Amino acid sequence: MKYLVIVESPSKCKKIEKYLNDNDDLNIYEVVATMGHITELKSLKNIDIENNFKCTYELIESKKKNTEIIRKKIKTVDEVLLSCDNDREGEGIAFFVCQVFNLDPFKTKRIVFNEITESAIVTAAKSPRNIDMNLVYAQQARQILDLLVGFKITPILWDVITKHSANSLSAGRCQTPALKLIYENQLDINKIEERKAYNTIGYFTNQNIPFELNKQFETEDDIKDFLHGTTTFTHIYSCSQPIKVYKSPPQPFITSTLQQTASNELHYSPKETMRLCQNLYEGGYITYMRTDSKTYSKEFVDSTKEYISRTYEDKYINKNIHLIIGGAKERDELLNQPSISTTKKVTKGSKKVNKKENNLCQDAHEAIRPTNISLKELPDNIDSKEKRMYKLIWENSLESCMSDAEFYSITANISAFQNAKFTYISELIDFPGWKIVSKKYSTDNKEHQYLKTIRQNEVTLYKKIFSKVSLKGLKPHYTEARLVQLLEEKGIGRPSTFSSLVDKIQERGYVKKDSIIGKEIVCKDFELYNNEIFEITIKREFGNEKNKLIIQPLGIIVMEFLENNFSEIFNYEYTRSMEDDLDKISKGEKSLTELCSICNLQVDSLISKLKDKPKIEYKIDDNNTYIIGKYGPVIKCSNTVNGKEEIIFKSVKKDIDVHKIENGSLKIQEIVDDKNNTEIKNSSYILGKYNDQDVIIKKGKFGLYITWGGNTKNLKELGNRPIENISFEDIKKYLEEGSNMVREINTNISIRKGPKGDYVFYKTLKMKKPQFFSLLNFNKDCKEDYKSCNITILKSWIKDRYDI
Repeated sequence: MKYLVIVESPSKCKKIEKYLNDNDDLNIYEVVATMGHITELKSLKNIDIENNFKCTYELIESKKKNTEIIRKKIKTVDEVLLSCDNDREGEGIAFFVCQVFNLDPFKTKRIVFNEITESAIVTAAKSPRNIDMNLVYAQQARQILDLLVGFKITPILWDVITKHSANSLSAGRCQTPALKLIYENQLDINKIEERKAYNTIGYFTNQNIPFELNKQFETEDDIKDFLHGTTTFTHIYSCSQPIKVYKSPPQPFITSTLQQTASNELHYSPKETMRLCQNLYEGGYITYMRTDSKTYSKEFVDSTKEYISRTYEDKYINKNIHLIIGGAKERDELLNQPSISTTKKVTKGSKKVNKKENNLCQDAHEAIRPTNISLKELPDNIDSKEKRMYKLIWENSLESCMSDAEFYSITANISAFQNAKFTYISELIDFPGWKIVSKKYSTDNKEHQYLKTIRQNEVTLYKKIFSKVSLKGLKPHYTEARLVQLLEEKGIGRPSTFSSLVDKIQERGYVKKDSIIGKEIVCKDFELYNNEIFEITIKREFGNEKNKLIIQPLGIIVMEFLENNFSEIFNYEYTRSMEDDLDKISKGEKSLTELCSICNLQVDSLISKLKDKPKIEYKIDDNNTYIIGKYGPVIKCSNTVNGKEEIIFKSVKKDIDVHKIENGSLKIQEIVDDKNNTEIKNSSYILGKYNDQDVIIKKGKFGLYITWGGNTKNLKELGNRPIENISFEDIKKYLEEGSNMVREINTNISIRKGPKGDYVFYKTLKMKKPQFFSLLNFNKDCKEDYKSCNITILKSWIKDRYDI
């Protein structure tokens, strides 16, 4: 028989086709790709609300050519196998493939796998299943809910704020609660009143070990009194008996924890993390990256146990490793029980797992892991960012299967004036356990051994006491990693949507990833040395923050309007309950019609309460008004010249407090940015200079790009965020990549200009010389322009033609 296997991504085709044909001499397999969704719900007009929310899906215009190719291939085969991704979206795509090509969705077989390896593909092909219609209904329900909320409320934003925003204002069922998290955090930051406090360190023993005082002082007089009393105080040393401390290995990666860890350790955005993982998955190196499951397959656990035994010893295998095998009966009970132990136990990166949260896990896949634990490093021709991501996943997966790290901990105390005490905690490793993988531990702790030799209740003299000013009460802005964590905790969206939510609120211009310059304060520190108190005056900055999510004036205006008028459907509990109900639909416990009807009635009810809302604008004086223009906040200036009204627009200073404008406490001179006092009239502006050439950022048909001299560089990694939210530092790395770049495919492959035309440039870090390949047949083969076509088509063509 001849089979046609339909997948989503074209880069999977060649590998899956090879695995299937190599293992089946009787049948012939051909694999084609839909390139994601092939149908769409364009607007509310496509939803018949009165007819149980019956939807009319339309073929996506850009997919029509590829759809006709697939249609012709279907006619040449005996059977079609649907192998779209193993999640709700994939189930939906599989169903609509049946709809478009007149295949019976109840008879057409579906094969699913969580990794692109030979064994997984062959096993899946031998055990096909039917389309799970409950998952299809859940996917459809999510689309309908998103349209009901977004398409009904967004036009109201246009009416009351602006229709002409370059990045199109929008409200979203999950997008708006994500923005609300940033907004509320900013309100908390604004309310905080910082105060000075003194943190004190005492240096004791011949080793000058720094002991920390367990008391803070808030005034200079308080710390002076303490230091004066210290000069005559008798300090007594004591030390606890060693306590065995167990540090548990990290938990297996799910989507959200991988995004957080990659952000914190590799400084990758959630969007970048998912892009890299998609490439690793399609390359057959890791399992599917959109998952809630914290379990592994038995086959992986067995191979990992064997790897640990071979590389280290059996004692490094976690004694409870059987509990992270998918379907383990004891697992759920263990996750919800408090730890019972006579010794102290610390878990790396763990959090309390409540019963509700555990029940919400879709558990459709395994945790994110390498497909082969013995593959410690990827081949040289793999992108360097992908290598770093793979290493992170490989280490976490191995460590999660290993035994606890064991330490001996002692707490040394020295009595202090005013019933306080100085404390120093020291740990000495006894058994490295999972920490042996990264080797981030020390076996030699001289201080630990030294502290145990000091006699109990011995009088100890200080070497120096130093008290330093700190600022209490500072609350940080959120990082992307922290926002992802909060989205998960509050049940806003699902792992597969977190990265798009974080990116969307930046694209809309509501939030900007930026650095905060702290406030400089004159501090007076104190040092006690040889019974003499010294005062040290120093300027110190507090509150410096780097790469944090900062809400913009536009985000504040949008959020406050939505909070005042639609709080019922954008509160966290409502959003979480919607996600819970979608889970129920996926299990056949709730109907699509019921959920969508409730949501639709709530939205309509809230809209009906809105009377004619005036446009949001703040009058500063008779001639000047603060409004939202095409490229963000501007001042609309109205003057009468020769009897005619003349209107011009002036730029607003960055970091201006929109609430102060709203309540009229700022004058026009305090608001207008004199350095750039005309509205940006084109979707471009100068960021700075590079090699004495102006660097201009622009927004074109295919997104953001920069030009300098005769050079052009695509900024696809920055998404579709407003150009005014991008700084010179954001694009500096692109300037340094070379001036003959036409289009970057990945770190190793790019399209470049040459004396005889454009060509494919290929060079890995370990290659001494690059290789060059012709683009001559691309247009003929793909009927596309390599400069502007979908990057997936270009990648697939290069891989198929040159095997790189």
